[in-house]
Amino acid sequence: MAGLVACGYRGPWRWSNLDWELSFYRVWARWPAAQRDAALLPTFQLGGHGRTSEPREMLWQLKRTSPFHAYGDDLLPAHPRGMDPVEYLEIHVEVATPSEWVALARDFLSEVGH
Repeated sequence: MAGLVACGYRGPWRWSNLDWELSFYRVWARWPAAQRDAALLPTFQLGGHGRTSEPREMLWQLKRTSPFHAYGDDLLPAHPRGMDPVEYLEIHVEVATPSEWVALARDFLSEVGH
């Protein structure tokens, strides 16, 4: 979500699962970090089974303590926890770099036509 904010998306998240999941599958499949670090990142697959998940599960896993928890009802915070979105990513993401997460978000927004 911080990557989306870094790309200018503020929400709220109004896409149905049908409208965004296929786009997400496409960008995730071509995202270099997902190829490079496949064992460390989640695996997404239609239907989700075993070690795989459906993309919508990412949204369900946002904890109430996350600044992005109200993604479907409110605007995403421009300054999560008082930080620039990239600063937030520097602290809270693993495996891929903040710039890689922002690139994934940018590709996703392009794919969904936003």
